Amino acid sequence: MVSGGRMTERVDIYRQELDEINRLCEEGQSGEAWEHCKSIEKQAEEAGASEFALFFRGEADALMGDVRRGAKLQERAVHEIGPIPFMLGNCAVLLSMAGKPKNAVVMLDQVLERERDNLQALGQKGVSLAKMGYDEQALECFDRILELDPGQHHALRNRAVSLSRLGQEKDALRIFEEVLAENPADAHARSERTILLDEIELRGTPLGWLLLWIRKRLAPMLLRVRYRWEPETS
Repeated sequence: MVSGGRMTERVDIYRQELDEINRLCEEGQSGEAWEHCKSIEKQAEEAGASEFALFFRGEADALMGDVRRGAKLQERAVHEIGPIPFMLGNCAVLLSMAGKPKNAVVMLDQVLERERDNLQALGQKGVSLAKMGYDEQALECFDRILELDPGQHHALRNRAVSLSRLGQEKDALRIFEEVLAENPADAHARSERTILLDEIELRGTPLGWLLLWIRKRLAPMLLRVRYRWEPETS
């Protein structure tokens, strides 16, 4: 059995290794990230840290495109080792990507119970809630991030997307303009802004209001119904 001090040391080490993998991914070095992931998996296995080895095996699978398998492996690792925030948060990201945002929110709530102001967990919870059609609750997450870190780029952009879905087009458009003024290369913000402008133009056409009602009212409602009754799965 690993002592408390040794476990704390391991958690710190493997959290830093995951940060390095994420950095490589953000820089477009996905191949190097995968290689580093497999190296850490092997080191963890040799050190007798089988749960961490399983976690990084899942991350490697996700990097190779098998997000569902990656999420399953990381879920197993989390269940075996217990609620470690960085592992819960990363697994939640994979679950959301794998089409299980409801499961992701459950894990993210566990993170936020331990680290109330964890910006990554707040952001991912907001994104997962939005995927389920709960944009009002998603806004609460993005607003909390902006209280803690005013001007945070991702939170601003995601907030604008949720505002747009809730029919608050003017506020959403203003935020997209602010984000693009700060970072003109933000392709996601530019794409969402284009969609919003198209929707504003569509609203003025004979059937535009109906199409937008279906997109912004009916579709989110059906999503909420689906996820309200969908069981959490492993």
